[in-house]
Amino acid sequence: MTNNRLNIGIFTCHIDNDYATEVCKGAEYAAKELDCNLIVFPGMFLNASFYDPANQLYDYQYNSIFYYAHPECLDALIISVGAISSLLSEKDMNSFLSHFDGIPILTLEEKLPGYPCIRTDNSRGMRDAIEHLIKEHKRKHICFVAGKDDNTDSNLRLKIYREVLSENGLSVEDRMIIHGDFAEYCQEETAQLLDVNPDADAIVFANDRMAIGGYAELKSRGIRIGETMSVIGFDDSPSSVNMDPPLTTVNINSCELGFRAVYAAVRLAQTGNMKSETLDSRLINRLSCCCHLCTESDLIDAGRHLLDLDIPDIIDILDGRLFGEIADSFFASKVMSAYNRILIDIVSVIKSDIDTEYPQNKIIDELKCILESDLTDFYSVQKTAYMFRELASIFSSCKLSAAKSLQFNRLNTTITNTISLFISNQLYNTIYENKMMGWSSIYITRDTLTYGEDLGKTYTSILHKLQGLNYEGAYIYTYDDPVRITDTGSWIVPKSVFLQAFFNPNNCQVGESRRVPSVEIFDNEYTYYDKRFTSVIVPIFTNEDHHGVFICNTDVAHFSSIYSTSLQLGAALKYMSLLREQNITQEQLRMSLNEIHEKNELLNHLSTSDELTGIYNRRGFMERVEYYINIPSNCGMKAILLFADMDSLKVVNDKFGHKDGDFALKNIANILSQSFGPHDVIGRIGGDEFVCFAFIDNSDYVTEVQRKIKDFSAELNATCGKPYFIEMSVGVTEFVCDGEQTIEDLLSQADTALYSNKRYKRMSILK
Repeated sequence: MTNNRLNIGIFTCHIDNDYATEVCKGAEYAAKELDCNLIVFPGMFLNASFYDPANQLYDYQYNSIFYYAHPECLDALIISVGAISSLLSEKDMNSFLSHFDGIPILTLEEKLPGYPCIRTDNSRGMRDAIEHLIKEHKRKHICFVAGKDDNTDSNLRLKIYREVLSENGLSVEDRMIIHGDFAEYCQEETAQLLDVNPDADAIVFANDRMAIGGYAELKSRGIRIGETMSVIGFDDSPSSVNMDPPLTTVNINSCELGFRAVYAAVRLAQTGNMKSETLDSRLINRLSCCCHLCTESDLIDAGRHLLDLDIPDIIDILDGRLFGEIADSFFASKVMSAYNRILIDIVSVIKSDIDTEYPQNKIIDELKCILESDLTDFYSVQKTAYMFRELASIFSSCKLSAAKSLQFNRLNTTITNTISLFISNQLYNTIYENKMMGWSSIYITRDTLTYGEDLGKTYTSILHKLQGLNYEGAYIYTYDDPVRITDTGSWIVPKSVFLQAFFNPNNCQVGESRRVPSVEIFDNEYTYYDKRFTSVIVPIFTNEDHHGVFICNTDVAHFSSIYSTSLQLGAALKYMSLLREQNITQEQLRMSLNEIHEKNELLNHLSTSDELTGIYNRRGFMERVEYYINIPSNCGMKAILLFADMDSLKVVNDKFGHKDGDFALKNIANILSQSFGPHDVIGRIGGDEFVCFAFIDNSDYVTEVQRKIKDFSAELNATCGKPYFIEMSVGVTEFVCDGEQTIEDLLSQADTALYSNKRYKRMSILK
């Protein structure tokens, strides 16, 4: 127990996943009602890669955090089996569960022998959806976009699809089915399906995310969704009602699963017993299947009118239609109670025999209170907009007088504008918040580079940034040294870790590392505070290097910043690890001065010399010359800077190949080396650009150097046997060292002189 409350853990998949987020929302709501702590372990699919190909290479690192679940830190554990292990055999799954002996375990989605389970009967909703297409919309050629062919959920939905079509006398051919990857990147698969099924009149997607890609392909072909083509998804993800048209889908009670799971887990922890439960999935009719918005005739038997009923009866009927999709949910009564206050005000005015005005200000104030409350976590603003759209359709089909119809339309316009403005402001605030969170995360890496070896300042800065990311508490644990784990994420957790830095409402500390037993990372002398919390644990890693774990206390609404924070922490710890390694290396080097000298000389030569010619490279030349012209003892001495570039290197490369080009460059370097003295500085600073520096003590030095260059060039061209001349153009600037010059200015002057010399180069370098 932590702060005298139960700790309930939950294993789920990537928390950027819509399904995982919805489950966690329900779980957190229940944890708040029961006043217990919720600890989220977001891994990936066991023994399989996540569906995003760009990021899957090291996703196995996320599964490492599962192994921090221990009886000493958890009172019960919820495992979302369908989310993390749909590709595992029952034997392999039982082997995985054996790591957590001693913790009361409850499974979600799939029943395993020996464990209580809460799951949704997905088959009913899928069956209803396909039968709806056949019986209500008379669809004859229904295609199916499945998930991966080794995914249990996908195969179950595909099986139901085959069964329902067969039961209704419709044939199923292989060409009517294609497999995607449960992501929105399935536009290409939808295109292939349409190409071989030109007469398709309906498509069923195994989840809503794939329907996003399907929408894009259908619209690109000019196919009108909800008119000539019926489309149905599965999951009722938050994005489904935002799609155009809103997506008909199957609600699988994701939030309800999480909510009931926490209640069941608490019972399991307290009594050791609980009964398994199965929830029903439900078809949600929207516009993409070719259904229309609800009207009065959809609600009332023939011969009766909605407005002939009493107000309570009207509200009951409207609740059944408008909120039927959430009727079995834990939040249904709260949502309907809030909206019924608005519905009663509207219906009362519509039924009134006198010319009564709507209490518009009251209605809008109540609507704003709902939109700004946590009810939108479960019944989204977008669903609210769709609900009022349906309500308007119902009342527009009622026999209202012209005055009442106009009056209602004005109210509905105000409601629509209020919702639109709220969504606009919400979007702006989300963008702004994400931008701020993004910058705060990036600053973690920036400040690590800034403070370098000062670990105190580095961790202080990191904590400051974390406090700006909506975390109520944050804990950075590291290992003695980075470790590497198997590519399944399976490993043995170290017996202890270092708590490098942390903050919570009671305390904030950095500095000396604190060694903490791994079984106590959620519950130790530094983590205690009075309020309940929701914690998330994620690994800190860079590629295959596993540095530690990051634990943050935050609510589900702010999960979006966790992964970016952990990746930035990984970069920061990697840099600090490199600094530590550097310090160790330096300490070892100090033990052998001779070895230091030899290695430094070698490193200096490699970093300052040009690999092709052996003379100085740009960096080496600049450093050497800057030292010479600025050293006080050389003040007042005369010097020259000669700028040279090879004539027509591109011609040599193009006509004779880069091997000949390299031969020419090497000989240019040799000519300059022969023309200057052993203590002069010669460098190659670009592809065909060379620079020479020398102190001079007579007025003929420049003329003498230029003569040598000309003579050595002539000798080379007479003996080298090449069908082209190897020559250079040169420019010289003379100056007196006084500490005022910059190399850049001197190079510019020499370059100007060089271009004057180029007037005399050959028209062609070919002999």
